[in-house]
Amino acid sequence: MEKEELKEDIAHGSVNFPLATYRWNSDKRFVVDLHWHDETELIYFKKGKFTIHINMKEYKVLAPAFVFISAGDIHSIVGEEGCRESVIVFDLKMLSFEYFDGIQYKIIRPLLEGKIQFPQFVFTDDEIWKDTEKIYKKILQESKEKDIASFLRVKGYFYQLIALLYENKRFISSEDMEYVDIYKVDNVKKVLSYIHNNYSRKITTEDLSSQVAMNPQYFCRYFKKLIGKTPTEYINDIRITKAAELLLNSNMKIIDIAISCGYDNISYFIKRFKKEKHISPSEYRKSK
Repeated sequence: MEKEELKEDIAHGSVNFPLATYRWNSDKRFVVDLHWHDETELIYFKKGKFTIHINMKEYKVLAPAFVFISAGDIHSIVGEEGCRESVIVFDLKMLSFEYFDGIQYKIIRPLLEGKIQFPQFVFTDDEIWKDTEKIYKKILQESKEKDIASFLRVKGYFYQLIALLYENKRFISSEDMEYVDIYKVDNVKKVLSYIHNNYSRKITTEDLSSQVAMNPQYFCRYFKKLIGKTPTEYINDIRITKAAELLLNSNMKIIDIAISCGYDNISYFIKRFKKEKHISPSEYRKSK
């Protein structure tokens, strides 16, 4: 399955320590587009209302709350204006043991292989909330430092978190995951990967539906139900996102950017760009 272009291409952390933290402190609307990555993500919704999609399921979340995103989960987030959130993104392999023991056998390896997963949410009325929040803050604080001692402490806090979840029976077995949901996620990855690999050229409904062996008309309804957008809307979103990146990071002419992003009509490109960014391509380039 070709899905590399759908993956987020940001390097989280470094070779020395594959962990990164991010915070959102702006009063603007918070938006993270649909994507996936090999790392595990622990999100802290500190303030506000959020809509999060995980593997084509929508959740409305009122902060405060913790959200676990497992490796490979397709997800997107929208936070209302004034929201506050932070996130720890880490490679689960950093917790693996070179020396094989019972912990590796019963917890770490099953997590790496997807046989068990972190719980999706932890809310304030949960008995493990206070301990989870305490450990999260310690990881966030300690990860600011870039020395070996701090890295060791961060690892130790993660093991504390895993122990907390394990003793409270919060890990989810893959046997409890519905096959139909796994099938849907794989189908969506195929289609989205095809779009990300081919957005620069004309893409038809037939092209997309053939990726999952569906009737084109049924496929459009299927896609809209799972993604919340029509195939055309999603394709335009990707093209405008790519165009915005080129406007900021290249000296290409706007007409060349339009063509490279799949638009052979410059007027339509400008119209679509304005609709998405509320500003023209030339104004966007100048404003940034």
